[in-house]
Amino acid sequence: MSATLRWNRLVIAAESEEEFISAVFDYFPQLLQLPYDRVEMDITGTLEISEDAFRSIAIKLIGGEAAEKKVLIRIPPSVDRYFRHANLYRMVEVDVVQPLAGNGRVDAAKVKANIKGSKYEAVKAAKPIQSDRTEMAPTALSPEAPALSPEPAKQSKPTRAQRPVDKASKAEVGYLVDVESGTRHEIRKTMMIGREPPSDLVFQIPTISKRHFQIRKDGDAFMIEDMRSTNGTYLNGLPVHEPVPLRDGDEIVVAITLKHPKGARIFQFTTKPE
Repeated sequence: MSATLRWNRLVIAAESEEEFISAVFDYFPQLLQLPYDRVEMDITGTLEISEDAFRSIAIKLIGGEAAEKKVLIRIPPSVDRYFRHANLYRMVEVDVVQPLAGNGRVDAAKVKANIKGSKYEAVKAAKPIQSDRTEMAPTALSPEAPALSPEPAKQSKPTRAQRPVDKASKAEVGYLVDVESGTRHEIRKTMMIGREPPSDLVFQIPTISKRHFQIRKDGDAFMIEDMRSTNGTYLNGLPVHEPVPLRDGDEIVVAITLKHPKGARIFQFTTKPE
């Protein structure tokens, strides 16, 4: 099982990044629905978390879903730099948990190495972890509430960002729909979206890069590619770092930042005529 939800704590111990992302999207909304002012998320049991996998947490937190809760997140040292880079320390309480050596003492050399960004060495179940915080008890809102039984863990499945081209929607013409205005933009070969010309579709928003992302025709399918933008392009909640095939109904979010927590612009891709 990759995740457990009990009282006001969610613990994720995933064996793969796909499993980790799936657990965050499946269980985090349930955690926020619990009748507690303070909730806790523990991800120290996941062996390695890349920046791409970390963004699944950031999207949930920046998206404002946790705004009405006090959230404590226990993280391995290797993820600390991601939290700092995303300025999430301003939004949630973070507890960096250091692994203990076999003698029960913190290994200073490992701590120093982890702070510099090396891979986090997972702590085996037989070894304790050190934390300067105590486990949160159920609040007075529901002192006798029974423990919640987690839903059965879902099997790991490929994310949309890993879909093969042959699974993409095939059509002669594609359409990019601006969700805010409802405007449909026809795509026959290539369309570039950015802050200024020569981009084909221009949005003069500071957090959008001059050349932010493009959609291009590849055979009978359409591909989306981030053009090394500053604030990223997200396909169905996952960051785009390489060309990815599009499917009818896919959501594309541009530039998720603290200023634009839900994205500077949201689009939907479709192959269906109006």
